[in-house]
Amino acid sequence: MSKTRNLIVSGLCVMACIMLFFSAEAAIKLPALVGNNMVLQQNTTITIWGWADAGETVGIKASWSADAVSTTANADGEWKTTLQTPAAGGPFTMVITGRDYTITLVNIMIGEVWVCSGQSNMEFTMRGLGGWKNYKPEVRDEVAKGVYANVRLFTVTRDTSAVPLAACKGNWVLPDTNTVNDFSATAWFYGAYLNQHLGVPVGLISAAWGGSPAEAWTPAESMNEEPELGYFNNHYNGSQWWPGTHGALYNAMIHPLTNYTIKGAIWYQGETNRPDAALYPLLMKTLITSWRKAWGSGNFPFYYVQIAPYTYDQPFTGALLREAQLKCLSIPNTGMAVTMDLVDNIKDIHPKNKLDVGKRLALWALNNTYAKPAGSFSGPVYREMQVEGNKIRISFVGTDGGLRITGTRDNNFSIAGPDRVFYPAKVEIKDNQLLISSPKVKQPVAARYAFTNTSEATLFNGEGLPASSFRTDNWDIITENAVLKTYVDPATNKLFYTLTSSARESDIYYDFGKVPGKSSPHYVNPIPADRSGTLNATVSRDGFLSGSYRSWNIVANKASGAAITYKSLFSKQYSAGGTNALTDGILATTDYQDGTWQGFENTDMDVVIDLGKPLQAKKISMNFLSGNRSWIFLPKKVSIQVSDDGVTYTSLGENTFSNEKEVIEAVIQSVSFNVKSKIRYIKIIAVNQGVCPAWHAGSGKRCWLFVDEIAVE
Repeated sequence: MSKTRNLIVSGLCVMACIMLFFSAEAAIKLPALVGNNMVLQQNTTITIWGWADAGETVGIKASWSADAVSTTANADGEWKTTLQTPAAGGPFTMVITGRDYTITLVNIMIGEVWVCSGQSNMEFTMRGLGGWKNYKPEVRDEVAKGVYANVRLFTVTRDTSAVPLAACKGNWVLPDTNTVNDFSATAWFYGAYLNQHLGVPVGLISAAWGGSPAEAWTPAESMNEEPELGYFNNHYNGSQWWPGTHGALYNAMIHPLTNYTIKGAIWYQGETNRPDAALYPLLMKTLITSWRKAWGSGNFPFYYVQIAPYTYDQPFTGALLREAQLKCLSIPNTGMAVTMDLVDNIKDIHPKNKLDVGKRLALWALNNTYAKPAGSFSGPVYREMQVEGNKIRISFVGTDGGLRITGTRDNNFSIAGPDRVFYPAKVEIKDNQLLISSPKVKQPVAARYAFTNTSEATLFNGEGLPASSFRTDNWDIITENAVLKTYVDPATNKLFYTLTSSARESDIYYDFGKVPGKSSPHYVNPIPADRSGTLNATVSRDGFLSGSYRSWNIVANKASGAAITYKSLFSKQYSAGGTNALTDGILATTDYQDGTWQGFENTDMDVVIDLGKPLQAKKISMNFLSGNRSWIFLPKKVSIQVSDDGVTYTSLGENTFSNEKEVIEAVIQSVSFNVKSKIRYIKIIAVNQGVCPAWHAGSGKRCWLFVDEIAVE
């Protein structure tokens, strides 16, 4: 009997599992966006959609309406219907009923819904930027006390697709100090400011991916409709960290949102598209137009952030992208938040102050979308120029409260004559206009403001909003600097320097100790490495100088061109150009990524330098880098020996360094040893610290040793 009973029980379990399986298959399914805690757009027609069995009737009953609606799933199991939403309010419920399955959604709010997209400066969370400590305590306290309880957050999970997807991953969450800390900081401050001034619930949908170019967020078919955008077919802006394929992010992270009714979008992107600045206005017009078409709700507002000052390697590319973003204001119903004054460190591409970024975006929305003026929403925007004798008069829009210029060292204005050479300018404010002049420019034809990669704001309106960088000319701008490389003549074993540039149809001028100009030497042949000083080089095209130049500190070195033998080779990532880099005469800077440092990860530097023949020397010196933030430490010990035959070595001494004290900023430590004899061979051992010390964030992890020029005097 027990055996029979067991068989019956087992059979019932199998039947239950089968029934459960078919029940699950028949269950109504909803997209991630349609869920508990969501915010729906007020006073409009919204779409509710999902999946069920083909032919199944699905009913929807929302608590804000006395009427229920129903629809039928098509042959593919897709269903969709619309509801009318009331004015802002809540919480509400929604019951969705199928043939044998019911879903009840709770805590639904009606208010304003915004999509927040872009690359890392939009994606970066509060936590990723350092957390709440970057802001006054009351900013966090307001969240903890529930002041913004009606701001709801949805983060679209990173994904890519070659075809448009119907669904994305994510879920709506309520705001607290943890969920906000892990949400887009820019989007949060935007939504919180709207909630504060509108007094209605706000739904924020963050769909961003660090590093991503705009073309990845644009439908491929829209790109293909613009012949000029064919450029991107052969110029890929993707990498191992972010996708660059046309439409890959639109398909997976934007298209799944397009059934969900929104008020508008905010955008923070541009850094990755700097090489394509000339095409960026058309690219963004295509992106915005395609998004508006996909949502089918007209020219909804699209507000974006202009990229901030940063130390890009290519001159002017940041300024040119900002100029391209300024041109995007011609796209209907757009607005731009300028951030040139919100930078605490121009070497950080992710400025931490996202509160003011979000606020400036919200000012555009409050004034232009919601007709609720909350003060000035735009700084001065360049309108036109007029030449008046030896001065240029510049006028603007957005001069609320007048114009003002801050800063005492440099006002960031420059002026040029027909030779296109720009000089620092004197600026006068007169009748809400600027008069620009310079005693070095008698016949001015063009003026520029803050038109470099790192220029920070000095021009504001009376309400404290900054002007965008701008220029009055449309001259060709060279965005490539000269590149310095070494060349060893195999016949003489002497070291030379070569100068090259990737700029098309360009010339190079160079000089020692001063800024090169048209009267400086024109680079034709390699430059002998036989003198110390600062070598400066600039690029020219069509007879006009680029306006930017590169500098290298050069030291005459008796070891230049000498053969170097390594016991353990340097890291491929930080090779500084190869085995001769340690004696190439080019001194590194405090930037470990400047291409002149050789790096050894958890490995000692153990080298022998052969000068080729015995030479009389006075001193041997070398440089090491301390950059604790980047896990770079001075060596434990540096020892040096010399020989005239490569067999018998004499010690010149050793230096030791402690890793007990943290040095926050990057520092170059020079080590030198006196020599009292002729030498041919130099053996140097620099012992790596091995692992980061206990006080360091990377405690116990492998650390770096960075070495520069080994010079023989």
